[in-house]
Amino acid sequence: MRMRSVRLAYVIPPLLAVVLAFLGATRLSESGVVGVSAVVTAAAERGTTSNSRIAASLEDVARRHHATIVRTVADRSAPTTRRTALVTAAPGTDGAGWSRDGYVDFSRTVRTAVRPMAALDRYDPTGSYEVIGDDGAERATAAALRGAGFTTSSETVPVLDRIGVTGGVQGTSQLTGTLVLGCVALCFVGTIGAPRRSAVRRLHGRSTGAIVCAELSEVRATLTVVLVGVPVVGLLLWFHNGLASWETFAMSAAVFTTALLVPVVAAHVVGTLIAVRRPIAATLRGARLPGALVLVAHAARLPAVLLLVAAVFDVTAAVIAARSDSGDRELQAAGDAVQLWVTPDPRPGSETQGYWDRIGDFVGGALDRHDALLTAAVEVGTGTGPGSVPALFVDAEYLRHQDLRAENGDRITVTDDRITVCTPPGSDLDRRAVIRALVGWELRVAPDEQRRHIGGGALRSAGAYTYAGDSSAASWSTDAVVVVVPDASGVFTPDQLGAWLSTGDVVFTSEAVADRAIEAAGLGDEFSAVVSVGQAVAERQRQAATAVGIGGLAVISGLTVAVVLAVISTAAHHRRHGRRLFAGIAAGRSPARVNGDLLLVEGLLLSAGGIAVVHRWWQTRPDGLGAVSALDPAARAAGVSGVSAVAALVVLTVVAVAVVAVSTRAVVRSRGSGS
Repeated sequence: MRMRSVRLAYVIPPLLAVVLAFLGATRLSESGVVGVSAVVTAAAERGTTSNSRIAASLEDVARRHHATIVRTVADRSAPTTRRTALVTAAPGTDGAGWSRDGYVDFSRTVRTAVRPMAALDRYDPTGSYEVIGDDGAERATAAALRGAGFTTSSETVPVLDRIGVTGGVQGTSQLTGTLVLGCVALCFVGTIGAPRRSAVRRLHGRSTGAIVCAELSEVRATLTVVLVGVPVVGLLLWFHNGLASWETFAMSAAVFTTALLVPVVAAHVVGTLIAVRRPIAATLRGARLPGALVLVAHAARLPAVLLLVAAVFDVTAAVIAARSDSGDRELQAAGDAVQLWVTPDPRPGSETQGYWDRIGDFVGGALDRHDALLTAAVEVGTGTGPGSVPALFVDAEYLRHQDLRAENGDRITVTDDRITVCTPPGSDLDRRAVIRALVGWELRVAPDEQRRHIGGGALRSAGAYTYAGDSSAASWSTDAVVVVVPDASGVFTPDQLGAWLSTGDVVFTSEAVADRAIEAAGLGDEFSAVVSVGQAVAERQRQAATAVGIGGLAVISGLTVAVVLAVISTAAHHRRHGRRLFAGIAAGRSPARVNGDLLLVEGLLLSAGGIAVVHRWWQTRPDGLGAVSALDPAARAAGVSGVSAVAALVVLTVVAVAVVAVSTRAVVRSRGSGS
C-alpha cells in the first residue's frame, strides 16, 4: 500500500529536526558550556583585589543563589579543542556535579577540564563569567565583580541560543526552506489534488470541522516517527558522547519539530478547506481542476528554483574552500608556525592607541629578531583605475621558509634593504602602476630611499602560501602580487603591525619561540592563545566538510522538490486540459505546439533562475573595489558557482520537459479521459 503524500509530509519534520538539533547542540558545545543563562564580562579599569578573594566572593554568590558560575579559559596551544572550566561548586548545582564527575562535551572535538574556582589565582580574572541561574544570580555576580574593582557588563542569553536552536539554523536555511516547501506541496497534493476523500466524508454527513479534524489525524505519522526515533537517536547519542547534554538536545529537537510542523499543518488545513468547498458531484465525477489551482501549482515552482540556485552557490563555495586546504601539502608548508590570538575580552586601555602601539612594537621586535615572519594578504590598487588586486606582503624570514622563484628560476631572497615587487606569471598588470599605488598608500611610511628604488620582476610560478588562519582567506594565493619588505618594522607603523598580528598576518616560527617572546615582553595576559597554523588548517577542513555535507543535502533536496513540483504542476495542467491536448495531437499538431503553455512556463522559470544566478554572482564576485574581497575563497568561487547553478537549472529544465513528454503520452493513451 502506498503512503499517502500528506502522511509523508508529517514524517519529514521530525527527521529534519533531529539533524538541526544535532548541529545546534554541537555548535553550542564548541562555543562553551551548555545551559548558560547570562554572561557577565569583567574589565579591569582600576586596581582589583586578589584573585583568591574574587573566587571566594563568586563561591558565596553561587551558594546564596543556588547557581553555577563558570570562567572558561581556552588552552593556549589548542583553543578550539581544549579548554579549562573554573566552576563554583555550590551544593546541588551543576557546578558541584561537574567538580565531582567532570564535564562531558556534546561535541567530540572539544575536551573540557573542570577545576574549582579557587584555581582562578593561576589565571587572568579579566573576561567573561558564565552564569547558570536566575536573574538574581546574574546581578549578584556582576555586583561581586564590581566590588572586586572591575567594570562589568551583563548580557542575558536568549532561550533559543541557550538550547542551540540559533546554531541549528545557521547555514541551513536552504535545506530547511526546500524541505518545508516540499512538505507544503505534498499536503496540497493529498488534499486539493485528491478531493474525493473530503467529498465522500461530506456524503456521510460530516461537517467541515469534523473533516478537518479527521484529516489532521495524519499527525500520528509524526508521533510514530518520534516514538520509534527516540530510542534509536538515544542509542546513537550514547555511542557518540555518552548522552551528554541530552536534555538540551531534546528541547532543541522539540522546538524544531514544532516550528517545522506549523507550515505543514497550515497547508494541510487550507488544502482540506479548499477541497471541501468543491461541489460533491463534480468532485466524484472527476471534474477538471480549477484554473487558479493549476496556476498556484506552477507558481510554487518558482521558490523551489530560487532555493536551488542559492543551495548550489553555497555548496560550490564550500567545496572550493574545502579543496583549497590541500591537506598534507599545506601542513608541510605551515611547519611549526603559530599564530597569536589577541585576548578578545576587554583589557585595560585596549581601546587606546598606546595599547596597540605596544603590541605593534612587540611585533616589530619579533620580526627584527626573525622570531616571526610577515605574511599579510591584502588588496592593493592597480594604479590604472579604481580596481584592486590581491597582494602578499612578506619579509626575509618568510622567504627562508617558503620557496618563491623569480621568472629566471632563481630563488627570491633578501640581499639588501631594497623593497621588491613581483607580479604573478602571465599577468597583464602594469607593474609600474602597481608600484606607484603601493608607494602612495601601503608603503607611504617607508624611507624615501626605499620608496624610490623598488626592484622585482615576475614570478616563475603561481602559488604563494599565506598561512591563512581562517576561511576568509585562501591558503594559497595564485594571482597575488608579492611585495618583499626586508625591514617590516621600519616600513610599517606599530599600529599596522599590531593589527596584522591580531588578524594572523604575522606568525611566529614556533610555539617555543612565541612563548619566549611573550614572556620577555611581559604580555602574557594580552594573548589568549598560541595556535599552531596546522591546527587551524585541520579546524577549517572540519568546518568545510560540515558545510559541504549540509550544502549537498540542500542541493539534493532542492532538486528532488523541484522535480516533484514539476510533476505535480504538469499533471494538474494536463488534468485540466487533457481533452484539448488529445484533440491537438489527434489533429496532427506537434507535442511541442500543444504544450506551448507548459514550455512557456519552463522558459519563464529558466529565465527567473538565470536572473537569480546573475544577481547572486554579482553580489558575491570580487568587484575590485574592496566591497567584496578578492581574498575570500567564496568570492573567488563566484564564477564556478554561477556555472554550476546554470548547469543545475539546465538539468532541471531538461527533466521538466521530459516530464511533460511522458505526461503527454499518458494523456494520449488514455484518449483524454482524464479531463
